[in-house]
Amino acid sequence: MMKVKERQTARFLKTKVLELISSYGIGVDQIFSITCDNGANMLATVRQLKQEAELMAFESEDPDNVERQDKELHTFTAAMCNELQENLNLIRCAVHTLQLAILDVVDKSNTSVKKVTEVAKKFKQIKYKLSFANPPYPPVWGPTRWCGIYKMNSSFLEYESFHKQLAQQFPELDLGDTWEFIKNYEEAFRPLYTCTKSMQSNHVSLPDFYLRWLNSIREVKNLPQNPFSTPLTESLIARLQKLRQSRAFQIALFLDPRLNYKGSKLFTPEEKDQIQVNLNKD
Repeated sequence: MMKVKERQTARFLKTKVLELISSYGIGVDQIFSITCDNGANMLATVRQLKQEAELMAFESEDPDNVERQDKELHTFTAAMCNELQENLNLIRCAVHTLQLAILDVVDKSNTSVKKVTEVAKKFKQIKYKLSFANPPYPPVWGPTRWCGIYKMNSSFLEYESFHKQLAQQFPELDLGDTWEFIKNYEEAFRPLYTCTKSMQSNHVSLPDFYLRWLNSIREVKNLPQNPFSTPLTESLIARLQKLRQSRAFQIALFLDPRLNYKGSKLFTPEEKDQIQVNLNKD
């Protein structure tokens, strides 16, 4: 852990990463994989670390290479850059990517989310406080907390009869047709909430995460009457395909016999050949 006060720009983060690994006697050219969230500054940091690795490699090359003809030098440089780009792999945080799949379908700008949030915030007013002697206040989600919108809707649904009775006394708290949204949201996003919580509880390998993600897709897909089922399924599949583009992710899946068994169609024959080449190289 490193406490910082400066703006977390890509250049600043790159410097801190290099300082940290240097304290352990590790060079940037020894890094195989970097896991980070999907923030633009983090992605840019990884790109700059790759450039740093390339620069170090060129500085350590035989000085005689400088005497190559321009065309040969260009070819050599391009090949070396490609090789180093492959050697430092980026894996985007799996749980964070799962949250992005959720927000692809319903985010804070959704009209129903705004309505439910507005009512949840009102409960803290003095005239409503006495009504909450027994049921808890619905949690008001925060932008930095995962699954906050789900928890809020789930709380409303759990105490649905209480909230409807309270709305009879205070009409301004009536959610009306929004109750249908709450029910559909809680049902469709429950598998993703469960998946998120399970991955936060302990260390989860990439193959285990992959299997849990697939299970979530299956559960959501089995809700054909739910209006969120199709768009959520499509988003989960698209996001997972992007994660699988990482070479480190592919290697992890390839080495797991639960996924890469005889007759498995997880990888095409061409992909298997390339992964084995990468394994021998690494």
